[in-house]
Amino acid sequence: MKRIVGVWILLMMLSLPLAVACYTPRDGYSVEVVLNKPGVSYNPGAGVPGTLTIGNRTFLLKVWNDSKGVRVRVEIPEKIEPTAYWSYSGALILTTDNLSELTKLGWTIAKNGSNVNVFKKGNVTLTIIFPATECSSDSDCATGGCSGEICAPRDEAGKIASPCLYAEWYECLKLTSCGCVNGLCSWKLNPAFEACLREHGVDPSSVIKTGVATVVGATGTNPEELRGALMEFFSVVGINCTEFTLVLNSNEVPIYNPEEVSAPEAMKAALEKLQEAGVISGLSEEDIKDISSVVSWGKAGWNSHIGWYETEDGTYAWIPYYESKDPQLVKCGGGPETGNLNPGSPTPGSGDGVTQTNQAAEEKKDTNTGGANTICGPASIVGLSLIWLMARKKR
Repeated sequence: MKRIVGVWILLMMLSLPLAVACYTPRDGYSVEVVLNKPGVSYNPGAGVPGTLTIGNRTFLLKVWNDSKGVRVRVEIPEKIEPTAYWSYSGALILTTDNLSELTKLGWTIAKNGSNVNVFKKGNVTLTIIFPATECSSDSDCATGGCSGEICAPRDEAGKIASPCLYAEWYECLKLTSCGCVNGLCSWKLNPAFEACLREHGVDPSSVIKTGVATVVGATGTNPEELRGALMEFFSVVGINCTEFTLVLNSNEVPIYNPEEVSAPEAMKAALEKLQEAGVISGLSEEDIKDISSVVSWGKAGWNSHIGWYETEDGTYAWIPYYESKDPQLVKCGGGPETGNLNPGSPTPGSGDGVTQTNQAAEEKKDTNTGGANTICGPASIVGLSLIWLMARKKR
């Protein structure tokens, strides 16, 4: 009986229709047109060129026939780019001294908004986000409290009440100063001040007020370069013994920036070349002009390709499929549906019944747990934690 049930299930599965491809990253840097206008013909025997050269750039050229008509697709070629990721969420103290030292070591520092610092060196980028600021310079801060033991915004320092009981560790305050640290008024940490506090049995976290910074998308194209840059950066800011993990992988990316190459020019050149070679015929100069005027990178795949379709007012024009009258659209996780699909949603795959695969390369984790590959220090005072950015797995 079990065998009969198993055979029945297998037959049911085989009877199901193959799903139409939903998404391929290549569609984002491709343009595709279906030459389904009456009068256009296709002659594959003429020899379809596999590439298209425009100036000093080479593109992939694909031509095939399916149920909708002859398809012409231009793609920006891909390259394999190794990448590495690492990030954490925890306290990070940036002072004038260590910023100066980072600059001397070749780091460039730029602001992106009021609370974001972008650090770059070579191919490594660290984006550090701080909370809302309460100061912009040391002059915005002042001491308060009965014994001057509190560092706070100048406007608030005089209003803060504290117990008028002198503590021996207050002597350590002579080794530091109250100032603006990461946009917050805080006692500035330094080795002598921290050592003094610990000698008096005081946890520095109860004295030092720091903003909790988040390093977002610490990336580099070379894993070893990223690791070295991280060790250098955190050594400068005084963090040197917390475990961290680099997540390594490789991505397939276009060799040209789509924003820097013209999709209309590429499609126009492709159609003219195919007509000249006799691969296609029946397209007028006006057709080529109209097609080129509506293409852009990403106009490819089941929903977004260009074709000769009926418009909402009953006329025909070269338009994206999703703008045609009553298009049968494909959405991720489902079959064709009638209606409009937001062009900003994930781009479907190319062609009828074409199976696409995930383009992400297989991840490789490289965990470092000791010696020179660990991080600790001032940041561990207020709870440093690691967040690993998981790379996509190639299927």
